[in-house]
This record gives sequence, structure tokens and C-alpha cells, in this order.
Amino acid sequence: MRIVLFAYLSFCLLLTNCKGDQVSKITKETQEQIDARTISQKDIEALRYTEFGLSSDSKKAVMDWQKFQELQTQTSALKKGDLSFFDGDRLLFKTFLLELITEMPPQLQTNEISARLTALDTKAQKLNSLLSLTNIDKAERLQAIKEFLVTVSNLNLQINKKFEFEKNNVLRPE
Repeated sequence: MRIVLFAYLSFCLLLTNCKGDQVSKITKETQEQIDARTISQKDIEALRYTEFGLSSDSKKAVMDWQKFQELQTQTSALKKGDLSFFDGDRLLFKTFLLELITEMPPQLQTNEISARLTALDTKAQKLNSLLSLTNIDKAERLQAIKEFLVTVSNLNLQINKKFEFEKNNVLRPE
């Protein structure tokens, strides 16, 4: 009886040990693998594009445009490697972009600025989509970040041009 019990326990022990080897394989990521897919401030700083800031007249015009101020704040955070705003909830992000466009001050409502805002909306939604997916490679996400930053810069340039054009008081042919 003891031999049967001993054989049964040995058999159970053998089964549990063999089963454990197959289930408990854990793959550890190396720091190099993590860095290869994580976007850092250095990666964003390495992007080359022409950046335009706002002139003093433009800053006065957008001072009360709250969504634009938030966009500028979030763009600065993006440049520092903080992607949290841009990879957040898609519905909240779309709502922000819609409010940005609808709350534009009347003095800025020109076709040129509206076109830049439409382009900004498109690039921002693309960026949001690519950052929220985990299977997109780092180079493609960095390209989307660059396109977004260029679009923000172009919007700033267009706002500056509007006030420069008004300051020079150039008459348009009718």
C-alpha cells in the first residue's frame, strides 16, 4: 500500500513539475527594446522643421482664445515628450478640436486661417490615432508628430501674416 501511495505521489509531482515549465516562461524586455519604441524629448528635438512663433499683435489677438492657449500649452508639452494629451480619449480630443475651431475670435476668421485650422484638425486626429495604437513603429509616430508641429507653426505664421498685412494697410483689388 505504501508503494502504491509513493508511486502515485511521485507521478503527481512529476506531472506538476512538467506542466510548470511550459506555463511559466516570462520574456523580459531589455532597455534597448523599450527605448526603440518609446518617444522621448530627444527624439522630438531631433525633428527638423521651421518653427514660427506669434508676433506681439498676434499674441494680443489670441489672448482670449482659450482653446488656442490650451493648444499652445499642449504643443509645448508635446515638444518635451509628454504625449498624454495627444494619445488620450478620441472623443475628448475631437471635441477639443471642434471647440478650437468654433471659438475662433471673429477678427481671425479668414479663409486662410480657417484652412490652417482644418489642416491642424486633420493632422491632430492622425497623430491621436497613431499614438493610441501600439503596433505603429516609432518612425511613423515621429513623422506624425513632425507633421502636427509643422501645421501648428503654419497656423502661427498665417495669424502673423494677417496682422502684418493689416499693419501695412495693403489695398486688395476688388
